[in-house]
Amino acid sequence: MKTAIEQLRRGYSFDLRLQKQPVAALVLFVFILYLISILLGDKPRTVYYFSEMGMYPLVIMLMLLLFQREIGGGSMEMIATYPVSLRLIAVRKWVLALLYASLLNVGWMAVYLLKFGRISTFMYPWGGGEGAKRVTGIFPLILQTMPAFMLLASITLIGMVIFRKTYGGLALGFAVWMVDTISGGSWLSGWTLYTAFLPEKASFPLNRVALMLAAAALLAAAVWLIGKRERWIIEEEE
Repeated sequence: MKTAIEQLRRGYSFDLRLQKQPVAALVLFVFILYLISILLGDKPRTVYYFSEMGMYPLVIMLMLLLFQREIGGGSMEMIATYPVSLRLIAVRKWVLALLYASLLNVGWMAVYLLKFGRISTFMYPWGGGEGAKRVTGIFPLILQTMPAFMLLASITLIGMVIFRKTYGGLALGFAVWMVDTISGGSWLSGWTLYTAFLPEKASFPLNRVALMLAAAALLAAAVWLIGKRERWIIEEEE
């Protein structure tokens, strides 16, 4: 138990030092563009452009950033020979991607509040019922979008693990996001990532719970698969 905790502590300390990676600069650049679009706006823009359409690709990019050194850098062949838990590494980075995404969420919302004084968007009751446009706070809005963040992070992770390349997860994550975005939610219908695209008679609680269950299932599959060390070691021997 102590060994696992120490591995977790060292792992998080290592994962927090990401500023020198090119992808980190790209994530920061895209996020700054979002902030500039808020600051230059002369009237409040529809909030889902930032909370959903803008943040979803950043979640995928954060997963790429966190796994770039291991899977993207070809280090998994060596790491798989070490007495460390590959599964713990995957869970740790998945959780950290969501934490980073939450911090970015807080960042743009703080700027939005400073610019316009309030955040007004469609919010849905978790107990069921119709959504309505109303003034909301930072935490309720994060809670509303978090299930979609979780699913996109899991989709990206399973793609990286299956193809043993970061671009596998990047392609899979962006494919789901783009199809759902371009189709206006019609492709996934009641299971869309977007609360803004939910069909009129769709259940918001059912949609969010389904996304979380799908995220948990994909995460479990990815964690099981990444722990099969022979998949990584054999690649080095070929």
